[in-house]
Amino acid sequence: MLAKVFNKGQVVIPARLRRKYKINIGDKVNIIEEDDGIKIVPVESFDNVAEELAGVFSDYADREIDKKGINEATEEYLVESVKDEVY
Repeated sequence: MLAKVFNKGQVVIPARLRRKYKINIGDKVNIIEEDDGIKIVPVESFDNVAEELAGVFSDYADREIDKKGINEATEEYLVESVKDEVY
């Protein structure tokens, strides 16, 4: 699909693809460099990620957890959940 590059490197993602991949105004996308070009991959919205993270901290329910512990638990969960998805 052909797209034009505008000022500041902006590219318009065609409406059909935005609908198909559920990309909305304000959403973020990852730009991934590959050997043969680049790939644009939608980043899940915060609402979807929050739902997936529900229960991640259950291992910590019996003790107090600080910001560092929350960050570590979240990172561990995210790494485990995407380790098979290599881009």
